[in-house]
Amino acid sequence: MGVVLGVSASGCESDGAGISGSAEATMASCTAYCTAYIAKACADPMYTSLTDCTTNDCAVILAIPDRCQAKMQAYYDCRKGQADLCGDSGCSSQLTAAGVCM
Repeated sequence: MGVVLGVSASGCESDGAGISGSAEATMASCTAYCTAYIAKACADPMYTSLTDCTTNDCAVILAIPDRCQAKMQAYYDCRKGQADLCGDSGCSSQLTAAGVCM
């Protein structure tokens, strides 16, 4: 489940708490997710290497506005913490929140 988001220069709403974030923190969370995913050695992997994961899943991060980064970081933090990392299906609400911000 790679990240596919339409990034728009407008329409990114505040989360109401004034929390934004940074691409660096989101990238760190994405890389941590990728590292955990690759270490899990899934039987039918979406990604076959750390480079494959970071290139295909984390590449969009730099295009996301800073005011949306905290929500995207929460998505990657959720993905890393899933009980079934190989199933990678427990973070749809965080992905939706990040997508709505776009």
